[in-house]
Amino acid sequence: MPQSRSGASPAIHHATPVGIYPVQDAPKHTGNVRSVDARLVLGCTILVAVAAGAVALASGQDYRARSFVIRVPPDFAGERGLERARADDVLVRALALAGERGRDAAWLRERSSAELTSRQDLSFTVEASDRAQSVVLATAYANAFRREIPSRPALTTRAQGAREAQRTLGPLGWTLLGGAAGLWLGLALAIVRDGLQRTSTRSMVQGNGERASSTVP
Repeated sequence: MPQSRSGASPAIHHATPVGIYPVQDAPKHTGNVRSVDARLVLGCTILVAVAAGAVALASGQDYRARSFVIRVPPDFAGERGLERARADDVLVRALALAGERGRDAAWLRERSSAELTSRQDLSFTVEASDRAQSVVLATAYANAFRREIPSRPALTTRAQGAREAQRTLGPLGWTLLGGAAGLWLGLALAIVRDGLQRTSTRSMVQGNGERASSTVP
């Protein structure tokens, strides 16, 4: 091999193969990943918020009232009592007592619930778009169930009507709550997406580094 005038061997330069990146020159996707994740988070937030608000607006239930039937005898308590409380004839009787005309059992069932309290009493909750209507319906529901229980000597079972109605979240509240849930969902998806993107980039860098080193004689 010819020597240079200074006596030192000339430097040998190896061209980097086309399409292969050395480790330090690997393409960077950080900025692009962040922009994609931001759109993902924003999209999930808006989508879930709109969906929650639309469902709340369609239901039209803004007030919730609660009534009770206390000191229920054993044969009308527990799961048996709950099953009886949700029967069609009890719901229809409640609608009649509340003066609701043109409503059926399915309408009230969709807007109400029956639960057991810690004392094994029965609790009845009704939601409606009007404050007074929810109170009347909840009270009528408790009275309708009380009438299912036959009179007995020394029976102290009684219905306790709803005193007031509380405002539910409403469409605006559900929209805000849905937005918060969508934000958390979007962040979780963004974290997963970013992790997958980083893993893919790391694998590509390692593969390019190994190919680049194998081309050096």
